[in-house]
Amino acid sequence: MAKSLCKWKKKEIEKHLHELAHIVDKPRYLCKDCARSAHDKGFLCKAIKLPLTHPT
Repeated sequence: MAKSLCKWKKKEIEKHLHELAHIVDKPRYLCKDCARSAHDKGFLCKAIKLPLTHPT
């Protein structure tokens, strides 16, 4: 699926759950418009890098 997660419709989400799970695994980016997250910034419209978190 070529378009960003920000534009996915509910039916597309249901149809492509396996692909979605791969995209959102260990997110490093967040869309600053809709707050969706993804591992690669190419999956989001207006991606910003999430700050690194340190395990406690």
